[in-house]
Amino acid sequence: MRFIVDCMHGKLARKMRIYGYDTIYENNLEDDEILSRAQDEKRVLLTSDEDLIRRAYSKNIPVIRIPLDNDLSRMTKIFKVLKVKPVLRPKFSRCPQCNDIIKRINKSDVKDVPDKILKRKKVFYKCFNCGKIYWYGSHWKKIREFEETLKTQFRHP
Repeated sequence: MRFIVDCMHGKLARKMRIYGYDTIYENNLEDDEILSRAQDEKRVLLTSDEDLIRRAYSKNIPVIRIPLDNDLSRMTKIFKVLKVKPVLRPKFSRCPQCNDIIKRINKSDVKDVPDKILKRKKVFYKCFNCGKIYWYGSHWKKIREFEETLKTQFRHP
């Protein structure tokens, strides 16, 4: 499943990428461009913009109306509409910055990372498009905590 996100939901786009979903987000895309790319690339549109939603429906573009309140309710809505349980699998995550695939790299190939990180961490990933290096740090702990909270939305009593 592939997505395109309007300019109101950049943070959501990054989370979708972390979950492994190919998600286009460029904050300077005009509505016509968003609709065109969604149609041409067979992407689901994620938006809160009512006008954009109406226009997408008129072109038979699949769209999910995203709540404006918080990331938890947004992600919950997406996964419930898709009828998919949220599963965070780091090996399949995409680069949160540029949406490209990230790959595990040897520690010896890591450059431009603080020495204290190199000493403490063993596993590193790299985006070969933008060059960003990732590792399991404090940010990953917050992502895991978010995932646990998100999963509670899918548990049945």
